[in-house]
Amino acid sequence: MSKQKRFVPLKNYRGIRRDTVTGRFVARKYFDGKEYCETFEKISKADEWRRNFHPLLAQTDLATSRSKPSKRIQGRANGVDSHLTFGDAWECYKKYHFPTLEPQTVENILRHEKLFFKELIPLRMQELHSEFLDGFMEKKVHEAKISGNGKRHTFNDDLKRLKCVLNWYKENYDRTLEIPILKRHFTMGIIKRVPKRNLKKMSVEEVRSFFNAFDNLFWRDFAEIHFFMAGRVQEPAGLQWESVNFQDAVLQVADVAVWSKKTKLFTRLKETPKNKESRIVCFNQRMLEIFQRRFKERSSTQCKFLRESNGERLDFVFEIDGQPISYRSVQYHYNKALKKVGLYPKFTSTHILRKAMANIVRQELGLDAAQAAGGWKTRRIVEETYTDTPNVLNKQAVDCVEKLVVGAKGPSLRLLSEGPK
Repeated sequence: MSKQKRFVPLKNYRGIRRDTVTGRFVARKYFDGKEYCETFEKISKADEWRRNFHPLLAQTDLATSRSKPSKRIQGRANGVDSHLTFGDAWECYKKYHFPTLEPQTVENILRHEKLFFKELIPLRMQELHSEFLDGFMEKKVHEAKISGNGKRHTFNDDLKRLKCVLNWYKENYDRTLEIPILKRHFTMGIIKRVPKRNLKKMSVEEVRSFFNAFDNLFWRDFAEIHFFMAGRVQEPAGLQWESVNFQDAVLQVADVAVWSKKTKLFTRLKETPKNKESRIVCFNQRMLEIFQRRFKERSSTQCKFLRESNGERLDFVFEIDGQPISYRSVQYHYNKALKKVGLYPKFTSTHILRKAMANIVRQELGLDAAQAAGGWKTRRIVEETYTDTPNVLNKQAVDCVEKLVVGAKGPSLRLLSEGPK
């Protein structure tokens, strides 16, 4: 006589078995080869657990922190979970996603919590649909216009961050959630017209005038190294002596200075550039002279900051009394030099040198050389943002078409310049 099985699979409920001894229902799910199970009195509860359970969210105790479901969801419901609030998902996002990000990135994200997410925190996830966002964006734009904040032009960054949170929630918890952020919400989020960016790049003559305007050799050395590195200002500011190889006449761009947004003071050394990849920059004779001078004049005072990865004391190429420079100091000396030679406000701040170097290299050596100089992964941003089409190509194109269309018998350039008689 065959022995009766204790756990009997249910035909219409995948992953749920009935315990013939206790009469309860055991639900099971597998993630990355690991089994998770839970026992319930009712089959409906077991089925709900099977549909909604995810181990990542389960670790946050969301199941015990859920408030009672709302009696009525305004508008259509988005997703299957009527218990979780956006605040629950946001706390989970911070707990499990923030550790994968850089501290500076986390600091930037948290600004959205105070400015944009505050009113969303108590809302049910099911209430976050596109129609709700229509009214929400109208309200936020109206408030922004009344406040008169001159620096804010759009809510683009806030919407992008909200989209990241919702995508994370969808991937880890509720795959039925429809991401409610549409193109129209970015349009609705425009507070005022974004001013046209200064697309001009410094010419060779302007760069030379800028360098000659420095009345402090330390800051001129810093500006020239910044220019020849074709890097972001954080790269020469974070440059360590261990990355400078006098023997092979190269330096490694691996460390980046991180400054506080409020005080502009150095806070930490980030051990990878923005694109996560270090690059090699070869010395020219001018750079060699500067590094030799900086090495000779280096301070005997030890830096108070340590490298996070191994605890070694930092040793900056550009330091004042052994300590890293502040961003406000860089801004002050750059703008002072620009004003001295009449280039301010045509050019301001610090990013002008990265653009100038890339553009000059492209004009002389081509797009590939410009991309290599600045360490960009793709050509598109170099071509569209950082550089201009070489003027010589425009001249060659016009002359070529003249020969084809007008021919050798056409009017000369001298006669055209004289105008009609």
